[in-house]
Amino acid sequence: MPDLPITLLARKEVCRNAVFTVYFDHIRDAAGNEVTDYLTVVPHHRAADGVTGVAVLPVLENKFGLIRIYRHSLGKHGWEVARGFVDKAETAATAALRELAEETGLVAATGSLRDLGMLAPEPGVLEARVRLFAAESCARGQETPGNEMGHREVKYFSRQELIGLIEDGEVMDPCTLVCCYKYLGLPA
Repeated sequence: MPDLPITLLARKEVCRNAVFTVYFDHIRDAAGNEVTDYLTVVPHHRAADGVTGVAVLPVLENKFGLIRIYRHSLGKHGWEVARGFVDKAETAATAALRELAEETGLVAATGSLRDLGMLAPEPGVLEARVRLFAAESCARGQETPGNEMGHREVKYFSRQELIGLIEDGEVMDPCTLVCCYKYLGLPA
């Protein structure tokens, strides 16, 4: 079957906040199928390579740091890697080190970042690409302020404990799962 490109016929801004703009797009494919209110969420900032966010798996003393986070949309807690948006004029690596420090209190050198590739977290809705990293050889920095909504504790897990969290469904965030699978070399 030939690739059917989609054409944007019209775009209507629905709302915006400090981070995203939400649009209803009128789109049509080459076969003539149309959607008049296709929901598209677009982050405001992106790095030169198109990356809009970062996710980083911290490694400290052969353990893996995860943050217990309450997600309003799911109505439950889960364990996630440090992640966030790329700010204006920031590279993905700089954003990863900043998010690591802000969310876990850990610091790492740029050279200790292992690039784990890219991920489109929800390509049907989000116009976003997340660069994935592992931060090897982390060191403790300052205590985290703990003022980010939903964030609770940072905890460190052995490889087996981390695999157990994944198997038990305590890790559901796609960025976290892909970071763990790629870094640990787990079978998909």
